[in-house]
Amino acid sequence: MFNPAQLKDLADQWLQGLSDKSFPGQGLTEEMKMMAKAHFQQWLVQANLVTREEFEVQANLLNRTQERLATLEQQLSELQQSLEDDT
Repeated sequence: MFNPAQLKDLADQWLQGLSDKSFPGQGLTEEMKMMAKAHFQQWLVQANLVTREEFEVQANLLNRTQERLATLEQQLSELQQSLEDDT
């Protein structure tokens, strides 16, 4: 999940873009900025997004788990074959 500092940075960047492009010459009032920022941060939290770093950690963990599973499946197959050969 995004930490509060990352959420603030994203919201600030979004508001800066909104202020510069959507309302040239007018700008947003402070109240509008606070409301927009709060809604944007709420949306990010509800979207249940993860950072690239967290995604990479989980992807690596999944790869290692899949490799371990393949190894265990191979060992199980060999043990089953060994038991069948003994009988």
